[in-house]
Amino acid sequence: MKRLCVTVVLAGLAAGSIGVLAAQDAAPAPAAQASTANPENQIKGAIPVRLVKPVDSKKLKEGDPIICETVAALHARSGLMIPSESKVIGHVTKSQARSKGDADSTLGIAFDKIEYAKGEDVPIKGILQAVGPSLGGSGPNVGPAEPGTLAGKGGSGTTAAPTSSMQIGGAKNGTPILVPTSQGVLGLKNLEMGSDGVLTSTGKEVKLDAGTQLLINVQIDLPSR
Repeated sequence: MKRLCVTVVLAGLAAGSIGVLAAQDAAPAPAAQASTANPENQIKGAIPVRLVKPVDSKKLKEGDPIICETVAALHARSGLMIPSESKVIGHVTKSQARSKGDADSTLGIAFDKIEYAKGEDVPIKGILQAVGPSLGGSGPNVGPAEPGTLAGKGGSGTTAAPTSSMQIGGAKNGTPILVPTSQGVLGLKNLEMGSDGVLTSTGKEVKLDAGTQLLINVQIDLPSR
């Protein structure tokens, strides 16, 4: 009789444990944390920058910093902005000079943050969209900026938009000017760009002069102030 009672008790405990486990399995998973980014504080699209210092894949290694600066003020709808000449900081993801047996030299860059005020920066994930030759240090003439655009009239949302002085195929003294729709490499010999943004050259190294135009595709979430 005692053995029967013990068996019944154990069976009940086992059933209870199974019920608890089943209830745990059936419990809904915690909801994913919603993004707290304010769309009014976002800047999206292709932003033009220029290299502060020259780069050479023969002298660089993975992880080395790449420093650029914005060539126009970047505005969000909320009125927050990133001033012109703010530092855009990236790093080398791949760097290789051509050696025996290699068809090309390569250079990959990822962009990590923008320093828009003293002691203030915002993280970004930027990829290279286009490259063009230096404009002599002055950068593209993008004109006055308005909220919701890179610069000039005609912008929609917070996407960088071309201005009347930045038309597709525009040039300054015969040098191509990058615009938000530019893709790949313009006006530079022996240099190509893959779909992953990695630059390749048939030369011994990938070299970019100080002042080289770069177009970075990025989304920036500015913090509220």
